[in-house]
Amino acid sequence: MKTAYLATAAGLAALALGACSQERKAEADTGTAKAEVSTSAPPAAVPDAQLQAQAQQAATAASTPVDGSGPVNTTTAVPPTATTPAKK
Repeated sequence: MKTAYLATAAGLAALALGACSQERKAEADTGTAKAEVSTSAPPAAVPDAQLQAQAQQAATAASTPVDGSGPVNTTTAVPPTATTPAKK
């Protein structure tokens, strides 16, 4: 009976260590800010390139001045231009 407990404990320890090693991290440094992101998702779900891009975006966002004096990237949609004359 003691052997079964030891085997179970060893199996659980191996699973715990395996789960810890699945965490992946990416870092980015813009010179004024640093960011680190991590995930435990498998590489098939979150590729390394995407993880690195998220770190870069986080560092860029953290280094952007709050007063608006720095560059601003926006994704605001531009209103469509009228191509047909308005009805009178």
